[in-house]
Amino acid sequence: MKQLLISLSALWLLVSFGLSASAQAQQTSTPQLKSIHLFDMPAGVTEAQLSALIGELNTIITRLGYSNAGYTFYKVEEKGADKYGYYFEGNWPNAEAYKKIHDDKSFQEADKKLGTVYEKIKAVELYRRLVRVPQIV
Repeated sequence: MKQLLISLSALWLLVSFGLSASAQAQQTSTPQLKSIHLFDMPAGVTEAQLSALIGELNTIITRLGYSNAGYTFYKVEEKGADKYGYYFEGNWPNAEAYKKIHDDKSFQEADKKLGTVYEKIKAVELYRRLVRVPQIV
């Protein structure tokens, strides 16, 4: 009986570890889904303001276990760029992770803060949601 319990415990640990490793691999894999936002900074919005809001969202995303997901904010380095001087992207391991993150209550609360800023950006942005094209070898 003792041997059976030890065997069942060992089996349970192996299955649990395998599932945990699989879930972790999914959360840290190469992003399969991306959103891009090209825009010029609208009046009433600053780089610092947008950067802080994106940072807050990224903190929540990391807390949810998706360290390779979230947003990255860029600006054009060259002087004289005539359009789309700013860019931010969202990177997501897959559609399921995207949904889980965006359905989270803490993410939604932080996203409300971004909402008023993002409304101004949406008025001037070029937005695309993209899926990764598999590499053919």
